[in-house]
Amino acid sequence: MHDHIIEDMVRSLGSILKDKFKARRILKNYWRNKMALVWEVEDVHRAANELELALTNQDAIDVLQTLLELHNAQYGIKWADITTHIEDKVLGRKLTRPEIKRFVELDIITVQK
Repeated sequence: MHDHIIEDMVRSLGSILKDKFKARRILKNYWRNKMALVWEVEDVHRAANELELALTNQDAIDVLQTLLELHNAQYGIKWADITTHIEDKVLGRKLTRPEIKRFVELDIITVQK
């Protein structure tokens, strides 16, 4: 597991952890002989923005959940699976010209409210 994901896990549990160092060590040990690929809501928003669309957070969560339920473990999940799902389900709203410009030039993701 990538260190930044372990750090996110520790941060998420931070308020209930007594020893963050120990938790970090336990998680690193747990993941030393395992692998997991992590897709985040931000990935879905980025894919939507590449299609010049903006999704709500709930839409993005639904995309992740659907892909998890329907994926073929032999092939995994690809970026194209995310964009195809968004297009097939006709999700989101069109980005405005300023939103497209911010995404292309400044890498700022637009999330529909």
